[in-house]
Amino acid sequence: MKAVRWLAALALGLIFMTGAYAQEEQPLRYCGVQMGRSAWLVKYQAAPHAYPKGPDTILYIPLTIHIVGNDNGAGYYAMNSLIRAMCRLNEDFAQANIQFFIEGEVRYINNSAYYNHETVLEGATMMFAENVPNTLNCYFVNDPAGNCGYNLPYAGIAMRKTCAGPNDHTWAHEIGHALKLPHPFLGWEGGVSWDGSISHNFSNPAPPRVTYDYTFFKDTLILDTLIIDTAYVELVDGSNCAIAADGFCDTSPDYIAARWTCDGNGLSGTLQHDPNGVGFRSNGSYIMGYANDACQAIFTEEQKDAMRAYLLDQRSNWLYDQTPATPVSDAPAQIVAPAPGDTPPANAVYLAWTAAEGATHYLVEVSRLASFSAAVTSEYIAEGPFLQLPDALLEERTYFWRVKPFNRYRHCADYILSSSFITGALVGTQAPEGLDFWTMAPNPAPQTGELQLILQLDGAQTRDWEVRLTDALGRQLLRQPIKATPGRQSLSLSLPNGLAAGLYFIALSETNGPGRSTKKLLVQ
Repeated sequence: MKAVRWLAALALGLIFMTGAYAQEEQPLRYCGVQMGRSAWLVKYQAAPHAYPKGPDTILYIPLTIHIVGNDNGAGYYAMNSLIRAMCRLNEDFAQANIQFFIEGEVRYINNSAYYNHETVLEGATMMFAENVPNTLNCYFVNDPAGNCGYNLPYAGIAMRKTCAGPNDHTWAHEIGHALKLPHPFLGWEGGVSWDGSISHNFSNPAPPRVTYDYTFFKDTLILDTLIIDTAYVELVDGSNCAIAADGFCDTSPDYIAARWTCDGNGLSGTLQHDPNGVGFRSNGSYIMGYANDACQAIFTEEQKDAMRAYLLDQRSNWLYDQTPATPVSDAPAQIVAPAPGDTPPANAVYLAWTAAEGATHYLVEVSRLASFSAAVTSEYIAEGPFLQLPDALLEERTYFWRVKPFNRYRHCADYILSSSFITGALVGTQAPEGLDFWTMAPNPAPQTGELQLILQLDGAQTRDWEVRLTDALGRQLLRQPIKATPGRQSLSLSLPNGLAAGLYFIALSETNGPGRSTKKLLVQ
């Protein structure tokens, strides 16, 4: 395929970008990627035997996980969801002997413009500002330009949090793009056929070629050039499979660039016709296709070889740590604390359990309901088999808790315990050092607006503090760093929009320092 380029003014390119991806003008798209066969893939497919693939060796890829919330720190993708999505991802790629691990700590970003962005250019801006080098950067947001997800070859992957469930293959699909796999229906992605029509009647023979725009999905970002490519349409007899569509001969023809549900045989309900008029139905098992998640299951042998070859040939910087993964046991754990009959103080709850073999971290969930409904459940990450809850709970209430072990490689272990406890009365807590006095106004506060924190600090240096807002169930609604100077001062805190009337708690502490001072806030 040879790209045809039309030079355009930068302003025209930006107008095109905004119009093409504005979420209010288009329904949710499964994948925003419109990529052609990269120069590397074309070269590889011409001589795949010339590239090492190491098929008997597991290749481990580091992921940097960015979880994006709004400016107030609300709306994060849940850790429970991330852990289950990692399990699904590694199960999807086990067939290719490729596995993923979380490098470093999960990074949280509070930015409403990132959380809901309308164009892939805005997503690229986010990635350029936040990316960690030598890792595959993945961002979980609320709305990635109207898509379930997209991959920018020069930046990273953006994922819609509601499309990253334990049974979704969207993340695997986007990582497939990052490893240079196109869609099997390459050229049909919202594209324009060779005769200029925007749609095609599948009852008729397909055109021999289709053209499509992949301006923003080249290996480098080019803003002043529209990039239009021409793709041959794949024939059922396979005679042009090496040069048509995705260039893989073991992916059968597919022209459907919209989500579809497979039948009992895993095929599309839509009967398509190739340029010779031969009828066929699309194969729904391809992870790189657009069939519903229940249909998707595989990467083909040629796709697996290409991904491994690309990693070894072009992404050796991602392969710096090939330490074999350690399995994580999900054998039941024993409760250490609270002991049966204990009623821990509501603001000093200590949880402990016996360790799980292979685990380096534990997801701890604390809930008012035994069902662990997300609306009344708080999540914590413990680096050992114990946790002091950082947030106060309600007094004399029953709470349920459960624990799931994991390490940076393995996330599929089940919960190793589930139990409950009843809280006791609040006890006094150590005040942060250097905090002579503080209060807040107005209290009661309006449901939306500014809260003034009035502080009196001793010492001679400006220090880093943080303020947390939690509701009566102990769920964190806001966590914001503040700079506090010696002496008396007043600092403004923006309350999250639309707080429900009720009782809340404001906690003030020095960042990473001991002690915390908590006061009640009434919202009306």
